[in-house]
Amino acid sequence: MILHIETSTQICSVALSNQGQLIALEESNSEQYIHGERLTLYIQKVLETAKITANQLEAISVTKGPGSYTGLRIGMATVKGLAMGLSLPVFGISSLESIISLARQKHGPSTFAAAFHARSSEVFLRIQSENTVWIDDQAVDLEKFQGKLDHSTVIVGSAGRQLYDYLGGPGCVVDEVIAPSALGHVDLTWTRWLAGKADALNELAPNYTKPCFIAEKKS
Repeated sequence: MILHIETSTQICSVALSNQGQLIALEESNSEQYIHGERLTLYIQKVLETAKITANQLEAISVTKGPGSYTGLRIGMATVKGLAMGLSLPVFGISSLESIISLARQKHGPSTFAAAFHARSSEVFLRIQSENTVWIDDQAVDLEKFQGKLDHSTVIVGSAGRQLYDYLGGPGCVVDEVIAPSALGHVDLTWTRWLAGKADALNELAPNYTKPCFIAEKKS
């Protein structure tokens, strides 16, 4: 059994899978970013649904970003605590690759672009086809970006419409239904599990893509 945790956006999502098949899923979408309140509760719920204990887990996957600084820190800290306490292998999953995995399950083989809002005209961007990653989880200023998406590109993510407005063209599809979910970890984690490609726990860290700036309070 593998536990999957997705906290890169305002969605708090926890899933449990067995040999690449979904067993249980708990998630909620809140603008209040309730990860700190709900994450451990959702972990407990998926374990109860499967009628297992944490000691029966074989591995954990966690979103490593890009995305919300707070969400990523909460998810990463929770997973590291569990992995260390239970001596479990950990798989860090790109939040953008995860949502592309969901899009591939729905739309089939294609070129995919996943984008999350960063600030103003900036987005966190990933573009990949079946065999090639063209842009790998980068912060991109769309006003300065040169180029257009392939006409058959499927666009997903919270900044999908914004990405289409800047780079899209005839034939591009914006899927505004698909949202970040721990469900998107299942196939990616199982593939890496079979290949024995876990991450070193002491090296696993959130991928903020860009530095975190904290504004000083004015006196």
